Amino acid sequence: MKARKMHYKSISIVFGIALAAGLFSPVALCQSAPVQGHRPSRAASQPKPLSLAHLYWHFLVYQNHLDAKAAELDSQGKSGSLMRHYLQQRLGLTDSEFQPIRTSSARLSVEVKDLDGQAMAIHATGPSSSSQDQLKALTLQREARIDDEVTFLRQALPPEKVKAFEAFLVQFFSPANAVPKPTPPSAQSAPAAVQQ
Repeated sequence: MKARKMHYKSISIVFGIALAAGLFSPVALCQSAPVQGHRPSRAASQPKPLSLAHLYWHFLVYQNHLDAKAAELDSQGKSGSLMRHYLQQRLGLTDSEFQPIRTSSARLSVEVKDLDGQAMAIHATGPSSSSQDQLKALTLQREARIDDEVTFLRQALPPEKVKAFEAFLVQFFSPANAVPKPTPPSAQSAPAAVQQ
């Protein structure tokens, strides 16, 4: 049981890193790889903090991913319950309290997947002023869909649950949780000749 919890925690960390890094956005998918030998400046390498709306987005996409994986496990005769209820349990919400989140996650995931597909098709046609305008329009549509879901959840959940949910989002996707901290070397691990 403990190994399973650690597995799900590692999945959440990896997926959180990927989401926070923007690996699932049309903008990130459409950017080319950096030129070899080119080093980004220190300021460019620092991640920008995500807006609260984007934290909602990443959380909802993640919940939809967990629901899909849980359904896959169920179809194989295995229990997907732990995966399906992982975030719900972390939030301490009942099934009825979590239902609007689950509904929103399914709806937003479908909408964003459709917009991402359109962006990939436009990107495949090659760069042009028209394609750039279309990609900007799709980005605005995606932002509007995210904002719609944020509004929906803020109305569907009690005010105290909204505050707790938003605090959880900030904590869950914080860089401190996404990047494993290196263990500091101790004086005991150094050879005696080095210790002074």
